Amino acid sequence: MILKLPYKTFPLRDGGFSTTVTLNVSIALPAKNAPRTKRFEAIIDSGASRCMFHASIGRFIGLEIERGEVEETAGIAGNTHTYLHDVILYIPGGQVVIRAAFSEELPTAGLLGMNGFFEHFKITFDPTEQRCELERLFQV
Repeated sequence: MILKLPYKTFPLRDGGFSTTVTLNVSIALPAKNAPRTKRFEAIIDSGASRCMFHASIGRFIGLEIERGEVEETAGIAGNTHTYLHDVILYIPGGQVVIRAAFSEELPTAGLLGMNGFFEHFKITFDPTEQRCELERLFQV
């Protein structure tokens, strides 16, 4: 099954435009019967090395954010400390356990990066159709 997601275009302050693609996901603690978040929009970000979520989402599922492994990052939130935790990411085709970063400074709910997301899909960004196509990969 191929999921087709439309590009979203937003005006920038300088007069240009920014184009993104988002996917509704949810996360939970990696424990049996752990409650998960409601679905929220996360940006599909080929420039992100791993998945990252706002710290408030992690606290909602019961994480003690600052107890995670500290990792320095440079990216959408500038140079900042993030905290790594194992979580379940609910994505099309099922759930996966990932090591995700959490940050107070992230200016969006979530980023879906190379580790934890891209490795589970064949992803095509198609500017002629103004969409992104996701095809789930299932590895044996």
